[in-house]
Amino acid sequence: MRNYLIHINKIILMMLFIATHSAADGLPDELLNAPIHLISGETVSLAEYQGEKPVYLKFWATWCQPCRQQMPHFEHVQKEYGDEIEVIGINLGLNDDLRAVKDTITEFGLTMPMAIDGGGDLAQKFRLIGTPYHLLFDKQMNLIHLGHDADSSLDNKIDLVSRSLSAKDKIIDSSVLNEDEPDISLDTNDGDIHALFFTATWCDWYLKETRPMSAERCTVAQNTMNSVFKEITDISWLGVINRLWTGDEDMAEYRRKYSIEHPMQIDKSNRLFHKYAIHDLPTLLIIKDDAVVARITDFSDENKIVSELKSYEK
Repeated sequence: MRNYLIHINKIILMMLFIATHSAADGLPDELLNAPIHLISGETVSLAEYQGEKPVYLKFWATWCQPCRQQMPHFEHVQKEYGDEIEVIGINLGLNDDLRAVKDTITEFGLTMPMAIDGGGDLAQKFRLIGTPYHLLFDKQMNLIHLGHDADSSLDNKIDLVSRSLSAKDKIIDSSVLNEDEPDISLDTNDGDIHALFFTATWCDWYLKETRPMSAERCTVAQNTMNSVFKEITDISWLGVINRLWTGDEDMAEYRRKYSIEHPMQIDKSNRLFHKYAIHDLPTLLIIKDDAVVARITDFSDENKIVSELKSYEK
């Protein structure tokens, strides 16, 4: 996460360049019509508000400390501008559930519509790379703000669009949301048995305060995978690292920390996390002939995992 701010600064500079050198063409239909499933049971989309009112989307997680710190600001926006702007909270659905979301809603007295991105579709479409994640659209659904801070820049733009004032000079070309990170090259239909271990470089320490049991599980899981990898050799192994707040140096530090020998790659495009609907960190998938034959989230019994994997060895 030390390199996260550097990564974000590069993205912000790129967005500023695009904003000042390109004309925005508006959002593509894929984003306009992406369904947002609210916990109330209602489903909405940006298309419904186009020409009617601006929309402010905020991605968050109950265990994300900056997200929690920003919740009073989030509710202030809803109370101050809720009649003029459609404010929607979107929980990541990663190491979270409906009960945790409702508890947070109660804790902070949140009154805006809330969704849980259970399948990760919204995070994928809107190129989520870290929480909190703010996206502000004007009435025409032009993207005019993208960032992580609840700062004066965001507040000024919210106030601007709430009064239906022109924000043409603020428009960010929607191509900034296009995914340009490379996919992990992986063929799971090559006749081999594949073991994909999904985890994050930060889950063992960042979650200690808000999700202590999850943090401990991350530590146990990685140590277990280190041992199992040495014992089970006739399987194709890959550690798949979550891209949130993570760069190559973060992964290298994580490898050193746990003396990891199995192959690892950051899922920079997030496509493997999305494809396999990874909701919990860590998760081990066993894949045979391109099909998931086992999904393991309990790493407390190493012998059981070894036995499971051996049953698929050639």
